[in-house]
Amino acid sequence: MQGILGNIETPAILIEKKIMERNLRAMQSLADLHGINLRVHIKTHKIPELAKLQLKSGAVGIAVAKLGEAEIMADAGIRDLQIANIIVGENKFKRLRRLHRKCRLTVAIDSIENAMALSNKFKKERTPLSVLIKINSGLNRSGLDSFRDVLNLAKIVSALKGLKIIGLMTHAGHAYGASNLNEIKHIGKSEGTLLVEYAQSLKRHGFDMDELSAGSTPTAPFCSHVPGLTEVRVGNYIFNDRTQVALDTVPQSRCALTVLATVISRHSKNRVVIDAGSKALALDMGAHGKSLLKGYGLVLRTNDTITRLSEEHGIIDKPRGKYKIGMKIRIIPNHACTVMNLFDEAFLVNGNEVLGKYRIAARGKMT
Repeated sequence: MQGILGNIETPAILIEKKIMERNLRAMQSLADLHGINLRVHIKTHKIPELAKLQLKSGAVGIAVAKLGEAEIMADAGIRDLQIANIIVGENKFKRLRRLHRKCRLTVAIDSIENAMALSNKFKKERTPLSVLIKINSGLNRSGLDSFRDVLNLAKIVSALKGLKIIGLMTHAGHAYGASNLNEIKHIGKSEGTLLVEYAQSLKRHGFDMDELSAGSTPTAPFCSHVPGLTEVRVGNYIFNDRTQVALDTVPQSRCALTVLATVISRHSKNRVVIDAGSKALALDMGAHGKSLLKGYGLVLRTNDTITRLSEEHGIIDKPRGKYKIGMKIRIIPNHACTVMNLFDEAFLVNGNEVLGKYRIAARGKMT
């Protein structure tokens, strides 16, 4: 598919090919520099072709947030899958078992109840289900809060049929609430160190943890050089967004994802209306519930902020740039992951040239 940007109906998702490829190289180089595996979280893009591109670039496997995402990626031929989430429920266990039979599958656990339920479903399988014990490193979401709890779960799971503990995992998402880069650096080093120390203590009790998986896009540069950590797990880096820029993770020039919108109304010099609202830009003003940003997107070239959103409309109040009805603008969204989940397709571009189109195959996979 070849074309020009002006022929795309709006709102639409655009992916700048050269910037995306630069982002892929930078993160893979970081992992290679520290001799650590890179596992890419596809919840950001949800596109099998991009997952395969990341694997071709050197990633060892992918991570997903939902079982439905894993099924889409497995159907596309990807065979190393980590479900970085807790799976609960009879129907989901059946789907998990089908997936386990055709992939190298790993799933997170953080409770005895969940482990026993999984064991009941997998005890008759030819090979055990690989599990990672999830650790709370400060986000205070899922994950165990103390080594005592980790050791207790390890002892119980080791005696269960159908499961095999292969390591530990954590996600220091509280880095998205950090006030400066030094704080992010501290959080990143701490999440890596916590896993390594827990693994060393577990080894003294007879439990070998082969995989220690940590990370996020902001903390990856800092947890990746912790000796003993085996894997850094990142997602947003492929595109980046306003949140990453605000955290000082990357400069604005590293944002590969934009929303293309059209100016549809200009009745006042103090107000511009576009055809991209909350259904295109989402309402996030940060990540993990943090209000890090002002407005709902940044307009390229004019640096105006989308100040208000209705479902189908975006408003630029007191614009600094010049706008005309019918003019198309590109907007860096606040949070790339949620925006990608709002569209059926994304266009690969090089400036104003349209290079191709991807179906966002795993969008809307909530279960």
